[in-house]
Amino acid sequence: MATNEMQQSSGMWKGALIGGIVGATAALLLAPKPGRELRSELKMKAGDTCDTVRTQATEWASAAKDACKVVTEQAQMLAGKFQEMAKSTRESSGDMADKAHETVSMVADKVRGTVDTMSSREKDMTNMAEEQAHKVVDQAEKSSGQASKQTSQTTASSSQVTTSL
Repeated sequence: MATNEMQQSSGMWKGALIGGIVGATAALLLAPKPGRELRSELKMKAGDTCDTVRTQATEWASAAKDACKVVTEQAQMLAGKFQEMAKSTRESSGDMADKAHETVSMVADKVRGTVDTMSSREKDMTNMAEEQAHKVVDQAEKSSGQASKQTSQTTASSSQVTTSL
């Protein structure tokens, strides 16, 4: 929104500046004055116009620097938030994986404990089920870690972009 207002203000200043130059030139050329006086007045008006242009350019440059600074600060703030979110996600996924492993082991132990008369085949099946459950938890943890790593890489890239601004 500030950019739109800046563009409108810029257009207004350009129009006023061009209109002023054209009007002043027309007035000077159409006024009945001697050549020396006309040249002197044109030189003075040109100097005034140059001063006005310099002043306006300085103001625009300052406004552009301020806008760039604000954008850079906001981008850095967002990059920090993304890094915090990635860290939090990594920590919580690790905690969840640990709890899942504990739960799988606890359930397998309960199954073994409730059936005293298990055949060796049933024991093997219980062990295989436990191993498979642990593998699934490990895969989920690995996938979560990769997603978190990609988020960290994206955050690092955005930090580099804001630094280059």
